[in-house]
Amino acid sequence: MVNESDQEVIHKAVVLLVDDQAMVGEAIRRMLENEDNMEFHFCEDPSKALEMAIELCATIILQDLVMPDVDGMTLLRFYKNHPDTANIPVIILSSKEDAEIKSDAFANGANDYLVKLPEPVELIARIRAHTKHYATEMERNMAYEIMRVMQEDRKSTRLNSSHTDISRMPSSA
Repeated sequence: MVNESDQEVIHKAVVLLVDDQAMVGEAIRRMLENEDNMEFHFCEDPSKALEMAIELCATIILQDLVMPDVDGMTLLRFYKNHPDTANIPVIILSSKEDAEIKSDAFANGANDYLVKLPEPVELIARIRAHTKHYATEMERNMAYEIMRVMQEDRKSTRLNSSHTDISRMPSSA
């Protein structure tokens, strides 16, 4: 008999924190440092966040809203409009508890919202849940793409074989 827990796949979380405060970066790093299957990266310059997320193949982005030079909501829209980052879950980490700001974050594509600094157990649980969902979504999308290609190949093979069958027919002279 197979246990359900034996079947559970552990997905590695590649966490990118985007925050202009190095102190927050260090606090989050410490929260995650002893966690298995979590790789932490910190981006202090929000203008480099999109490029860094793509380069790292981030599976989750933790992001502040109030940063110099780049508004957090704008950066969130950049992620969601770029084909390489559109599906990466984003958890907003902000000092703002205002319901309107939270609503705007979700309307702009945020997957979750935490007031910083959250309790480590909660942050880790949310990272794991969003990473698992993201990995499952990517696996599903890959399976659909494989099926689509196989169907096209099968259709192409049938068309080629029907053309071959027609060309073999004796001509009526």
